[in-house]
Amino acid sequence: MKAHYEHPAPDQALAERPRDYTDPELAAYTDEMAHDILEDVVAHMPIVLGLSAALQIFLLAFIAVTLA
Repeated sequence: MKAHYEHPAPDQALAERPRDYTDPELAAYTDEMAHDILEDVVAHMPIVLGLSAALQIFLLAFIAVTLA
């Protein structure tokens, strides 16, 4: 007995855009609006990592001076 809904293959599920859309409006929407969230985050990583490292060093130095 075949299920009504079948999961897509792993390469199809992880694809940027699935090959087949049942709704043409959905296809147009995803082409216009869909984007990779990691792309937005990775662009800011050098700044965020640098600032968080500087803050951690400052806090560790503050703790060391306070305890000394």
